[in-house]
Amino acid sequence: MNASKRMITLVVLLVTVVAVYWLVEVNREMIDIVSPDDPYVPSIVNDPEPDPENWDIDQFKAFFVEYRLQRDRVRATEKEMLNEMINNENVSPEAKREAEEQILDLVELMEDELMVENMLKAHGYKDAVFFFKDGMVNVVVQSEALGEQEFMQIAEMVSSVTGVTMDRITVVEHNNR
Repeated sequence: MNASKRMITLVVLLVTVVAVYWLVEVNREMIDIVSPDDPYVPSIVNDPEPDPENWDIDQFKAFFVEYRLQRDRVRATEKEMLNEMINNENVSPEAKREAEEQILDLVELMEDELMVENMLKAHGYKDAVFFFKDGMVNVVVQSEALGEQEFMQIAEMVSSVTGVTMDRITVVEHNNR
């Protein structure tokens, strides 16, 4: 029994070390992705340059593509770590089950992202990205000008797909002027 407790403690310690290492690596990757020297850093510009001659149109257009690429890189790292835990014979069955559940949750999130983003495109928006974190949803829609009715329709669509209540959904318009 004492050896069993030691083994569980060792496995928990190992999982913690791997998780911390993974978080540090993901953070380093995010810093590399969003470096100040990169001319294609995705961003939402709150107060754009007032002179259209000085606008970097490529940066506006690249936001949606760059965000998806960044999201895919982070997801690949996360899935790889979870799969390594599942395939590691030194990891407890409970930890493997938890890793499997996290993969299933990740797949479900990816399905929701795809569904929401494609529904918005089907409704005539040029592009959209979906963010879900801690029960909150943010949707960025490429659009010139959204009225209150459009904001509400988008929030209702997102709520119907995700089950998240509308008061926990934020819709942001991103235009390329």
